[in-house]
Amino acid sequence: MERLNERLTAIESVLKKIDPIESLLERIALLENNIYTTKQVFTFQEACMYIGVSESLLYKLTSGKEIPHYKPRGKMIYFAKEELDEWLMQNNEPTVDEAVRMANEASATQPFFKQRRYGKRKKN
Repeated sequence: MERLNERLTAIESVLKKIDPIESLLERIALLENNIYTTKQVFTFQEACMYIGVSESLLYKLTSGKEIPHYKPRGKMIYFAKEELDEWLMQNNEPTVDEAVRMANEASATQPFFKQRRYGKRKKN
C-alpha cells in the first residue's frame, strides 16, 4: 500500500509540472498567430501555414500561376499577405437567404416569360 501511495505522489508531481507546459504551448500559439497578423510578406513555409495547405499543393498552385506569388531572384518564392487574403476570399458561396434575395431581384428586373425567343423551336 505504501508503494502505491509513493507512485501516486510521483504521478501527481509530474502532472503539476505538465500544467505550466500547457500554458506555455498556448502562449506559443498566440505568438505565432501574432506573427502572421503583423508580417506583410511570407516565405513559402509561412504561406503554407497561413493558408493551411500542404507544400505540394502550394507548389502546384504557384507552378500553374493560380495564386499570386513573387520570385525576386528566380528561386525563392514569397507571398504578400494582402494578396493571399484576397485569393482566399474569392468565389464567395452565398447563403440560402442571399440566393433567394438575388433570385427575387433578378426575377423582378428581368421577367422570364416576357423575353423574346430567337431561333427555331425544336419539333417533337
